[in-house]
Amino acid sequence: MDDDRRSRTSAGSAPTTFSNAKPKIVDPIRIECKKVAIKPTGAFLDTYTDVKLGVLFCHSTRDMYLCLNELKDKICIPYDQVTGFRIAEYKELEISLIPNFDRRFFQNGVEIKGDPSNGLLEKATSLLFIPCPFVSLNVLVSVEAAFGRYRTEIFLDIRDLDSSNIQDNNSNLNNEMFVRFYLHVERGGVIVPRDISFNGIIQAIESRFDFQLNQERISYKNGAYDMVAIRDEEDWKVAKWETKHSDKAGVMDLYLY
Repeated sequence: MDDDRRSRTSAGSAPTTFSNAKPKIVDPIRIECKKVAIKPTGAFLDTYTDVKLGVLFCHSTRDMYLCLNELKDKICIPYDQVTGFRIAEYKELEISLIPNFDRRFFQNGVEIKGDPSNGLLEKATSLLFIPCPFVSLNVLVSVEAAFGRYRTEIFLDIRDLDSSNIQDNNSNLNNEMFVRFYLHVERGGVIVPRDISFNGIIQAIESRFDFQLNQERISYKNGAYDMVAIRDEEDWKVAKWETKHSDKAGVMDLYLY
């Protein structure tokens, strides 16, 4: 994180923060970018090499599209290849992906075989989007809302199926949990196994997004929307049980401050 991004809204009108950001219900969500960093390889795309860069999040098809070459070429990545995301008040959006994630390629709306990135995404496990200055925090918060909506729909779809179908066709999804996390100026979500341990969820968040968390300052909201501290594995088991049986459809909110 550089000082420019930290101070971008320090002058002039009151800055938009998470407390006053309002997600917009639009489909697709469009974000024009000045840079896309590819982790862990260190490769990147930016507006010096490509006049226009962007990313689309399409809830109707459950896909995200990396748009490059003046937005004419698209790399389609299904939502089910995403393992987590992070957004920041200083306006960054990071999407973590499964290794060797599935993707398709399009040029002017027609599917093609050639990779328009020339293989830059081959070893990628995370894409870090730096939006153009005119992109508001409200737009990034809309991405957070869209992923929460997607995971809720997935959970409800599975719950409505009979147990044999769940066992045969949806065993992985049925054993997953979506954990949203909140810090002071950053927040996001990770998809993890339901049986993950307390140490496991901390390591999952830290390793995917290079965070250093204080294990003594972790809380969750229970079914009555009370903030409850998590101090050890037994507290964590209670939190998971309440999430499983709450009206939040398999989505847990963790507060890491």
